[in-house]
Amino acid sequence: MVKPIQISNTLSLKRFSFLSFLFFLSGAAGLILQVVWMYRLGLIFGNSSYATSATLAAFFLGLAIGGWFLGNASSKFKRPLSAYGFVEIGIALTALLLIPGIAFYETHYASIVTFIDGDRNLLTFFKFIFSIVLLLFPTVLMGGTFPILAQYIGKEKHQLASKGTFLYAVNTLGAASGAFFAGFFLLSKFGVNSTYYFAIILVGSIGVIAIIIDRLTVRNKRTSSITEKLGTTTSIKKLVNIPSPYNINYVQFLILTFSSGLLALSAETIWTRMFAQVLQNSIYSFSAILVVFLFALGFGGLLSHKLVKTSLKPKSVLLILLSIGAIAVGTTPLIFYYLTNGLEYLAPTASWFNYLLSVFKLSFLVVFFPTVIIGAIFPFLLKAAPILDQAPGKFVGKLVLFNSIGSTIGPVIAGFILLDAIGISMSIKTVALFYGVIALYIAFTFNTKRLKCWLFLPIVSIIAIVTLTSPPIVRLEKGEKILKLWQSSDGIVSIVETNKNIQMRLDNFYVLGDSKSILVEQMQGYIPLLIHPSPKNILFLGMGTGITAGASLSHNVERVVVVELVSNVIPAAKHYFSPWTNNLFNDNRVEIIEDDARNFLLGSTEKFDVIIGDLFTPWHAGTGSLYTIEHFRQAKAHLKKKGVFAQWLPLYQLTPESFEIICKTFAAVFPEVTLWRGDFSESRASIALIGHEKGIKLNQEVLKKNISNVISSVGNTDNSTNHMMGLFYLGNLNALKNRFSNATINNDNFRTVEFKAPILSQQANAGKDTYIIKQELYKLFTTLNTTLPANKDPYLSNLPQREIKYVEIGLKYFRYLQFINKGKENEANTILSQIHLLDPDFLKTKEETP
Repeated sequence: MVKPIQISNTLSLKRFSFLSFLFFLSGAAGLILQVVWMYRLGLIFGNSSYATSATLAAFFLGLAIGGWFLGNASSKFKRPLSAYGFVEIGIALTALLLIPGIAFYETHYASIVTFIDGDRNLLTFFKFIFSIVLLLFPTVLMGGTFPILAQYIGKEKHQLASKGTFLYAVNTLGAASGAFFAGFFLLSKFGVNSTYYFAIILVGSIGVIAIIIDRLTVRNKRTSSITEKLGTTTSIKKLVNIPSPYNINYVQFLILTFSSGLLALSAETIWTRMFAQVLQNSIYSFSAILVVFLFALGFGGLLSHKLVKTSLKPKSVLLILLSIGAIAVGTTPLIFYYLTNGLEYLAPTASWFNYLLSVFKLSFLVVFFPTVIIGAIFPFLLKAAPILDQAPGKFVGKLVLFNSIGSTIGPVIAGFILLDAIGISMSIKTVALFYGVIALYIAFTFNTKRLKCWLFLPIVSIIAIVTLTSPPIVRLEKGEKILKLWQSSDGIVSIVETNKNIQMRLDNFYVLGDSKSILVEQMQGYIPLLIHPSPKNILFLGMGTGITAGASLSHNVERVVVVELVSNVIPAAKHYFSPWTNNLFNDNRVEIIEDDARNFLLGSTEKFDVIIGDLFTPWHAGTGSLYTIEHFRQAKAHLKKKGVFAQWLPLYQLTPESFEIICKTFAAVFPEVTLWRGDFSESRASIALIGHEKGIKLNQEVLKKNISNVISSVGNTDNSTNHMMGLFYLGNLNALKNRFSNATINNDNFRTVEFKAPILSQQANAGKDTYIIKQELYKLFTTLNTTLPANKDPYLSNLPQREIKYVEIGLKYFRYLQFINKGKENEANTILSQIHLLDPDFLKTKEETP
């Protein structure tokens, strides 16, 4: 017979170490769950900053409720460790509610949108409420884990301060580990669903182990009586303030608890936007920043653990942490600007491994130290708090309550008020100043004899922050000037002028369009509409400059819907690109909607003749969902009979492997797929995958009618019978089936594009892979032309031969331009001679272009 373990009132080191390991795993599993929640809800709520904030707010609100409710209840638990185990099991079980909850949302969302007539504010409110309902049970239980464990370990205040700070630290370090493994391994290797179930099983296992340990432990009668007394007497005692001048009072305790969550999460929100100005902005980049932030918070907990063991006065420690934290946070924009050499793109030609090292290095150098300092404030309150006669669980529950409320409000204030109103640098200054002001407030409560001494540090920190200069937030090259910029949680949208060209940028390095590319952007709107029999209702997923959407107004359209995710892109396009948008912003047929593309489709019941997907950067976080089979199916469901869906692809941002994944995914939804070019560039080529119904063929009369509409709309009276549309036709996707037969299909579970494209892109930057440009591009075009020639392509079978020949001319013309750009006149003239054999009148002079 196995004898039960006998323990004393003091928790044994061995058992506490094992408990700490369980709480480490709990932090890791909890963060993995949160990552999956953010991803899954991002798909159905939309990847807009409002939807993300609604989800985060619901998460922290649940933690706050759980901290308060279970913290109060914990003092009545006779076996807190078993209670903790059951709470962890409860988290696992209630996390399963996400699956039917999302299915319910997707089924009824369109009805809700119709009911509230698409009101965006009401929709945001509805998403917030639904987030709360969906995440309430698991997050409430999560919020109760720390208070319940505090009840188990903290029979005396010094025990709670010492062991509580250590538990907080290991839990946060566990969360950092969870963020690392989820972002860099689990999701890409095993998919979203398997990762989610793994986290659920891990949480449930932690609960079971905790219960088993508690059942194997039998306290002696004396320990039991102490526990019972604590549960019945201390839970009803009132809060009292420590009279000592070295401790904070109750009001200060509440302010610090609330502000530590509010300011830390505000800083993290702003830092993320700051880093977006120089990073690839893939899921890996954001994961790296999150890992470093959580890792630093964990070390802040360890620093706090060391501080509570010293004889330093709590109020003095807090004042020093607040003052140093204020300066450390306030200087991060200048440090960031210096380390990035004036906002240069980070490690543009580095290998993937070295690029990640650069991201982690930059994150550590900029945010690690300030986060360690400000991260030590919250757990140190376990020692500095004035509460003596209250059960440990109830006390820690109050800490979790006010800290989580602050964490709920902080990102909202930072993302939707500060960034919009004063920008990145001033927002960070504001956060830093609040740390300094709180330090000053604490200093004024010191003994008058030492007041001058303690006022010095916060005053110096405030003066230093106020006098710091704010570095530029947009990098400009020689000859460039900013016409205007907008800042928000969506990013920095800037209008930059150079050499009489007006360019729209997002986060410094993402060009959304420019005035010199007007013809290319117009063609991206023209081509899908030209091949449709009667394009009346058009949907654009993504707007950019608005030039592409404006091109549709040259047709006899009845309704044009334009969906744009980044809110400030809309006023930027309206103010600076209206001359080239064909009256897009004043035409009564046009409706411009600020929304996520997938979320709009989910909530709409409208069907369209033509849907056009913009050039989405494949490695950008969130855009990978716009290349999934689920998105393509959703777009197809919104097409009318004979409708077409065109997805434009930036080949200069795609490697062959990424391109093949997207092609295979697209072909899995649309039975007939054709490829079209929007330009003849060899270094910045854009092509469209256009999905059709099975058996659809290109109609000569339709082309002539639609081209006639476009020509007449621009005042051209050319009555030429040849439309030369074949110049822009690349071929049938069936010609590439062997090429992408081994590619994987990109879906919401295995986000292959989102996880592979950043790696492949960086490898191409480092010269270890290649984008589809120049010779790789010509190779692609040649494969299409030779594997399934235009005269055998069933899609072109209704066209006369005089038009089909322009497909071959298009390939030769592309080759001709390649030789011209390389200065190879003889080779270019040879190609030109071949072109003239097909059409003697084509390109009569070298300067002419079609």
